[in-house]
Amino acid sequence: MNANIELRHLRYFIAVAETSNFTRAAARLGVTQPSVSQQLKELEARLGTTLFARLGKEARLTEAGRAFRVRAERILRELEHACDTVGELAGLLTGHLDVGVVPALHLAWVPPVLARLAVEHPGISVAVHERSMQAVEKDVEAGKLDLGLALLTGASPRLARERLFVDELVLVVPKEHVLAARSSVAPRELTALEFVLLPEAYDLRRSVDQLFQRARLRPRVAFELDALDPLLRTVLATRRPTILPSSSLRGREDLGLVAVPFTPRTRSIPFGIVERADDARSPAAERFAAIVRDVATPARAKPPRSAPGRGSLRAGRAAARR
Repeated sequence: MNANIELRHLRYFIAVAETSNFTRAAARLGVTQPSVSQQLKELEARLGTTLFARLGKEARLTEAGRAFRVRAERILRELEHACDTVGELAGLLTGHLDVGVVPALHLAWVPPVLARLAVEHPGISVAVHERSMQAVEKDVEAGKLDLGLALLTGASPRLARERLFVDELVLVVPKEHVLAARSSVAPRELTALEFVLLPEAYDLRRSVDQLFQRARLRPRVAFELDALDPLLRTVLATRRPTILPSSSLRGREDLGLVAVPFTPRTRSIPFGIVERADDARSPAAERFAAIVRDVATPARAKPPRSAPGRGSLRAGRAAARR
């Protein structure tokens, strides 16, 4: 095997792996399709193995290709981080970040974080990807994302987690709903209601199911939606309640929804930053994380709610990683 592999080989390989097509990869790279084909032939020759199975116009990774992709993505990310470090030392904080975020935190955290970043560090570009909690963890672990903003499950030992605040589940209803004026509600009072909920595959849905299980009840589910904003709009349109973390309403105050806390209080739900345990943060990622901490602070101090005296948010700052 000739290991004389160059960075262009890795970039061309990743482009084809992500698009599953040589023509689309060429368009992304701004080169011709024959150029991409030639570079991939060179790479496969130097590695002594086939990286793609050509099936018509599709290019699918072989087993060797999948293994090589993990390392290739990590090498390119490490190079980006090295360049970011040099930029910081030169007094110009630059770089690119790919950040995953769960729907419950997207509107609450991302716009204010990016607003500050644009003013304080215009040299940092960020691509934000909304994902389920499982997808955020998977993509961070695979090196596709620099950071994740998510519910902290502790599922993978290869991930480091920094808890920023602790939330609780609340009943979310339109302000005209009969329960909107309540200071709290018990799960047993909801047996006659039909709900709009996230699908069962979501971790937050499992927390909702556990809430009912502890009360020895089973929720009556009318509709399931896998996107937060359509879900909340459906709550408004159908007058059926949902159950979500109270932070889900932050930034959505104009919808006219009310957060009613449960009694007894629900199990705490920790949210924060997820990253690879064996990777050092780039300067750009470190600054992004610092701004996220600041933005998360008012979320802990002032729970989102549509009317005074309603809603509840237990909070406690724990910046140390677990």
